[in-house]
Amino acid sequence: MKGSPDGKEKSIERSAIYHISEHNYAYAVDEKSLKIRLKTKRDDVDEVFIYFKNLYDHTEAINRKAMDKILSDGISDLYETTISVEQKRFKYYFELIYPGGNIFYTSDGFMSEVTEINCFFYPYINEADISRLPSWAEGEILYQIFTDRFYDGNPANNPDKTRAFDELPDKDTYYGGDFEGIIDRLDYIAGLGVKMIYLNPVFLSFSYHKYDTVDYYQIDSGFGNASDLIRLSDEIHRRNMKLILDGVFNHCSSSNPIFKDVLTNQSNSKYRDWFCISDFPIDEILGNYDSFGGLVPGMPRLNTDNSEVIRYVIDVAIYWTRLLHLDGWRLDVADEVSHDLWIQFRRELKSLFPDILLLGEIWNHSSRWLQGNELDTATNYKFMRAIHDFAQGRINSRTFWNRINANKMLYKSQLYNYLVNLVGSHDTIRCRTLLNSVDLHVLVMAVNMAFEGIPLIYYGDELCMEGGFDPDNRRAMRWQDLDTECAKVLRELSRFRAESEVLKKGSLIPVYPEEDRVIAFCREYAGEGIYFIANFNEKSVELRNRYGIGSLIHGEAMIEDERIQVKGKKFAIFHRKHKTDQQ
Repeated sequence: MKGSPDGKEKSIERSAIYHISEHNYAYAVDEKSLKIRLKTKRDDVDEVFIYFKNLYDHTEAINRKAMDKILSDGISDLYETTISVEQKRFKYYFELIYPGGNIFYTSDGFMSEVTEINCFFYPYINEADISRLPSWAEGEILYQIFTDRFYDGNPANNPDKTRAFDELPDKDTYYGGDFEGIIDRLDYIAGLGVKMIYLNPVFLSFSYHKYDTVDYYQIDSGFGNASDLIRLSDEIHRRNMKLILDGVFNHCSSSNPIFKDVLTNQSNSKYRDWFCISDFPIDEILGNYDSFGGLVPGMPRLNTDNSEVIRYVIDVAIYWTRLLHLDGWRLDVADEVSHDLWIQFRRELKSLFPDILLLGEIWNHSSRWLQGNELDTATNYKFMRAIHDFAQGRINSRTFWNRINANKMLYKSQLYNYLVNLVGSHDTIRCRTLLNSVDLHVLVMAVNMAFEGIPLIYYGDELCMEGGFDPDNRRAMRWQDLDTECAKVLRELSRFRAESEVLKKGSLIPVYPEEDRVIAFCREYAGEGIYFIANFNEKSVELRNRYGIGSLIHGEAMIEDERIQVKGKKFAIFHRKHKTDQQ
């Protein structure tokens, strides 16, 4: 195969071309298929083709397939396709078509002629190479509950000095929320269309937040006991929902008997290597050991490279998963825990509970943990920051999409409907307070509910609850606000999401209207399409109907001939009549 010789005709930016035959650029999606990607400079090439065949096929015959441009971030374009060979062994190279010529890209660089020895190789698809995710979780709604702040179902187990739900919290506030209270409100949660309930830590702790575990095998008495938690799990499953617990395995409490043994016996403790200790004797006041963030001596950091710690953590997770029939773990500070622990954690839990969901709390790029041998998915704080910046007018819609797409380029495309998108959590200012607007909060929530990924609802965000910096962002649930207008709108929207296979499983195609303060996109799945518009302007906007929009499904908008009008600070969801051209 020959390409154009190098000459004076227009060429391409060769330094921008990128592919490696591993990680997110070449990965197995089934027993005989690979997903292949190639990155180029934005708008630099007209077409990209991949040539491929069996690694041990030495004939001249070869398959040729066009690659789709799936993402652009304003700097780069990402092309992708799926290739299959029965023998599970691959060799391949690329052809780039650009104005004025074409050239081939191989494992040996750019060439005008290619021989099979120049090809990229993917030697064999082993079963362990195939990326598999729990199908039940795809695109479903995740509801986060801070148990103490949700609902008090059994006042008999309330901690001392429990406050009324209408009082504001401080750093040592208890409200009496418990498992019985969650059971009492499960029908409300189910009515939101929620599939997964994630509980902040429930194990014994002397703090209100429970992120400093004293005993991993004991339930905190303020919430109830193990039997109460089992009953909660049963009631959740009876309503066809799933239960996810918070696993805090990066650090524990300095009151944990394991750490207290080190304080007592110092270098003679059998647990001395379970922690990251600078020198002996250790001292809680001096804090001469690593801790959460390196800042909190009351939360000593576990040495998750230690084989005994790894065994202990895995045993804890297996115990509770089996006892409670858990469906998943949300794993705290997952990016500071050793990769060895997560690899073994996944291997053992997946062997016993194949459909369990492993969700990591990671605030930045998390691709390193999502290669198929550690976690299933992670919190997508990049989405939160982008939508907040847009809502506050710091960026326009084009920049919003560039940031979203740049982030997506870091992940396998099968993860797009699994990344956990959030507009706030127990670690952030409440979205409603940050935006200082009920209307903007509703719009941001609406974008998340229509977006690809797993939308997370932090308890109370569906009621437009307020809350500043910690601990104010952990106020008690405002049940009196259930019938407010914003709560009704968001409840309808979350139900719509839960009933839509398109919104849960569909692809996402950004639309770039002329208005900078509009977020618009199409979702497509199995021949069906949904078009979403959110108008962040104060005034109504009028858009041309170039995207096959049919009837209005939800929200506030008018369709007149080929024009669509959306009111100021409102959203609209439309049925799409035919396939949308990418803009």
